Amino acid sequence: MISGYLSSQQDFVDLINGFLFNKEGVLEIYLEGRSIELYIENGFIKGFYTDTEGLKAEEINKESLLLYSLFSMLDNPNALFSFRNAPKREYHFKLEEPISAEELILQLQLAHQEFKSLLNLIITPYATIRVLKPFKNMQNYDVRTFVSVILTSTETLISETRKLQELLRSGFLDIGQFSTPEVGKRVYEVDYIVKDVNIKNVNMFSILESLKMGKFTGFISIRGASDNYELYFRRGKAVALYPYSFDFFDFLLTPQLGYMMNVVSMPEDLLDKFILKHSKRKLISSLPHNFIELGKVFIGILKDGFSGLLVLQKSGERMYFAYERGGLLASLLEGEQLKIYKAEPYRDDFLVDLIPYEQMENFLEVIHLLLINVAYGVILRHSNQMLQSILYYLSSSDFFKIAEGSIYYRADPRGRREQVLGFLSFLLDVGYKILGKKKLEEELENSLHPYRDIFKVLEIEEYAGFWNESAVS
Repeated sequence: MISGYLSSQQDFVDLINGFLFNKEGVLEIYLEGRSIELYIENGFIKGFYTDTEGLKAEEINKESLLLYSLFSMLDNPNALFSFRNAPKREYHFKLEEPISAEELILQLQLAHQEFKSLLNLIITPYATIRVLKPFKNMQNYDVRTFVSVILTSTETLISETRKLQELLRSGFLDIGQFSTPEVGKRVYEVDYIVKDVNIKNVNMFSILESLKMGKFTGFISIRGASDNYELYFRRGKAVALYPYSFDFFDFLLTPQLGYMMNVVSMPEDLLDKFILKHSKRKLISSLPHNFIELGKVFIGILKDGFSGLLVLQKSGERMYFAYERGGLLASLLEGEQLKIYKAEPYRDDFLVDLIPYEQMENFLEVIHLLLINVAYGVILRHSNQMLQSILYYLSSSDFFKIAEGSIYYRADPRGRREQVLGFLSFLLDVGYKILGKKKLEEELENSLHPYRDIFKVLEIEEYAGFWNESAVS
């Protein structure tokens, strides 16, 4: 099996006429989130398979579908390919007449020229047709999309496209309505609401309140010399903070010099994939490009129906490819800023991460970590004797650790809530034995008081209600 890149139409011709001339097998081409399989035998294309645009296989004009599926090669010739020696597959569409690479490119150029002329009249091939005046076989056109008419016509793609243009210009047809765009082709946007602003120059509480009221979906990125935080929102509610750190709440209370903030909005389904960059559960992690064939990865993602995130990292930049059931939602480039980016992937000197989808919400666990440290701080202020039992508990734990006088998670706490609450209850039991119920409640209330405004603006007051349901009572 081989794989590589196609950067031009000539690369495609040279590949088939050169390396593949005396071979039999399947050439898979990955173009802008879609895969096309070509069955090749001795330099001729004899069959193929690609998405059928929702049409039944038996009603499709196979030659028209082949040309239509390769239009992207003319609009943007950058593609990935892989080839394996294999017999024709059962699901492949068989071409009535085998076609050479040169002939296919020639037909493709002519068909694409006519198709672009048609698009000037209809804007999108997914527009539906409305018949204005009667003509022969008009039932084959009325209330159908242009693309379905083209791909099911008994005429060639070029002939049918020319016929549609003539019927439109002669007043026999018009656009009925614009139907839903093709699946996987939604236009995504990433917008900077706040960009590169010194955190000391803004009122964080006002920003958080505004994001809540505006049902904001996206994330706040705060970066400085020693710490970085990313706080994720869904419909105005904070849902995740990475890295795990209760110190973030103290940071909000007393912002420091030298920290810059961005507020970035993006659609919810894209955000659910983008946040996966923080996941530790990777199928591939920081693998150098020399050990992987990227073409196989892209095609495998499509064929497996993969949902998740593919990350390519190179010299201070990252490319993100977000997938849902094998379809590319969007590709993003993160350098000086994050943006939607349509271009070919890196070719060399990059690292690869492949991350399957999982729920990444963790804000409840972050709040619990804050409460654990509040309880721990109360105990430290009143009893050095009990400290030894807590340290012993922590030293034998594979889940918690102590560093610089604070308690942190040693492992990912998601899915381990019983252990989190169990340790919090343990600390509250210790505090109860030292101080008694009333005094402990007062100490906890005083320790949490500075965070009340944060709890309110982030709508997380309910988390503090754990005290009333815990061992304190």
